[in-house]
Amino acid sequence: MAFVDALSGLPNRRALDETLARLSGEYAIAMVDIDHFKQFNDTHGHDAGDRVLQVVAQQLRRTHNGRAFRYGGEEFCLLFTGARAREAAKACEESRARIEASRVRIRSAPGKQRRKSDNARKDLIEVKVTASIGLATRDGSTRYASEVLKLADQALYKAKAKGRNRVFAR
Repeated sequence: MAFVDALSGLPNRRALDETLARLSGEYAIAMVDIDHFKQFNDTHGHDAGDRVLQVVAQQLRRTHNGRAFRYGGEEFCLLFTGARAREAAKACEESRARIEASRVRIRSAPGKQRRKSDNARKDLIEVKVTASIGLATRDGSTRYASEVLKLADQALYKAKAKGRNRVFAR
């Protein structure tokens, strides 16, 4: 349990840190951040936010040749090792598109008193979420995984600065 995030079911940051410590050779790291997540939580409530995290984790788990981790908050990490690193940008774009195509069912009007006669299904709405992804690959100028992770985080900020809901590879 110490290596698994209870909400998402993904390996957690501790598992990521241990995995990164053992890495060598060719690899790529992608940082994934749910766009406007704080605003979403403020509008829809934390239960709805938790549901979004679960759906995004489910989509990231399906990333071709990548291993998904919950980094913390609304951030996730994808790790591509060996020859798979060469196809990481394509896999990230596919994951981004799957997240955008997902519809998350949440309860409407958080905190609002509901009458007992209300049909629970009428209280459900579908929302759309998007994610920004920053990708970095280990190359001759990056020796340590922590450096690649930092570059992926910088690429994530560039994806957000360019309008969000996109992959930016450095």
